[in-house]
Amino acid sequence: MLDVHAPHESIHGWRDFFIHLATITIGLLIALGLEATVEWLHHRHQVAETREALARELQENQSRFRANTGYFHHDSAMLQNNLLVLLYLQQHPGAKLGGLPGILLWNTDNARMEDSAWKTASQTGITAYMPQDEVMKTAELYGFFERIDQAHEQEADVFTDAVAYMFQDSDPTHLTSAQIEKEISLTNLLVARHLRHGFLMQNLAEQFPDFRPAPERTELEQLLHLQELNQNAELDLARALTKKRMDAAMPVDSVSAVPTAK
Repeated sequence: MLDVHAPHESIHGWRDFFIHLATITIGLLIALGLEATVEWLHHRHQVAETREALARELQENQSRFRANTGYFHHDSAMLQNNLLVLLYLQQHPGAKLGGLPGILLWNTDNARMEDSAWKTASQTGITAYMPQDEVMKTAELYGFFERIDQAHEQEADVFTDAVAYMFQDSDPTHLTSAQIEKEISLTNLLVARHLRHGFLMQNLAEQFPDFRPAPERTELEQLLHLQELNQNAELDLARALTKKRMDAAMPVDSVSAVPTAK
């Protein structure tokens, strides 16, 4: 804090009084201006440091995102493999290990996104000195990170249930018909959780193109077998009837007014 001291000479008359008052006022204004300048420089330095930390964290998260895309592709293939094996076991009671069309794999990887720089900026109030459009865009990015990490955690929870049978016997040919049915149900739930995880990653890449590669929409649609469904000529009439109902519920003019989902 800067101090302003009044002059010690005696005041004689109104003229001296106003000079004295003006001197104090000017001194106060200079002191306040200097203090504000020092504070502004301090905040500017803090903002610069925060941007540097966020830039480093961004590079690290881009690297982790690329790794997670590889993990996603691995898990997609693994889940399809497991469904193939489980359906074979269901359709061939008494099957032997040597005759299985594959082995069951139960592992999933994910590099959790870093957020320490963003948390520090938010908790210390530095974001108040940054342009709000920059803050909103960064908050949106970290919001995506959080939802993607949560989606993988929910996926991993189902993995824990799916491998529970292995605590007693890891040989899948020893599973009862009820256990096989349960494993198929859990694997289908895993695919659903996996798809949500993938769509979140794909949405992030659409909003922030620097995060590439990402799961492609065509790849996600393949997990849902949408192409097979859409190309089935027997469903042409059914598709037309469904489209008619959807168009009646939401006319084309109203669709343009709906914001794009993120």
